[in-house]
Amino acid sequence: MSAERQRRILRRTITPYVGQTLIFTGITVFCAVVGYRTSQWKILMAPALIWALFAVLVWIGLKYRVFWDSTSVIQHASGLPEKQIAFDKITEIRIERAPVTEFLAMPRPFRRVAIYGRRHDPAAFIDVSLRHFRLEDIEELLTAIRENRPDLAVPAVPRK
Repeated sequence: MSAERQRRILRRTITPYVGQTLIFTGITVFCAVVGYRTSQWKILMAPALIWALFAVLVWIGLKYRVFWDSTSVIQHASGLPEKQIAFDKITEIRIERAPVTEFLAMPRPFRRVAIYGRRHDPAAFIDVSLRHFRLEDIEELLTAIRENRPDLAVPAVPRK
């Protein structure tokens, strides 16, 4: 079996999208009630635009994937080049929270497991979102890293 076939993928959760879905549903219902009472149906253009933008956000989120095989961890993210860090090149693994400035810019997941590669390369990192992926799968990934790199300090996945 080839290494490509042996790749394991982190499965997604719906967690990052639940809050927005509830808010946008409430806005849509509100606009529909207002449109019905006032016969101003053009008000439904606002939620239609919101849902379209939300669909684009979800589509971009679905492009974010993390895989691993017997030799490395791989990240695909929308609009970015593929990142791959071999287990033997991992220098550090940390549980991180984005600072406020980074959170507002949204370049990286807010709560994440950060896997760092070569120290001299600031782009040699892979972010594993604690909200986008199932915690059980993240634990499997960290177990695979522990098995390949018993010399590394690998943190436990936080449950909250």
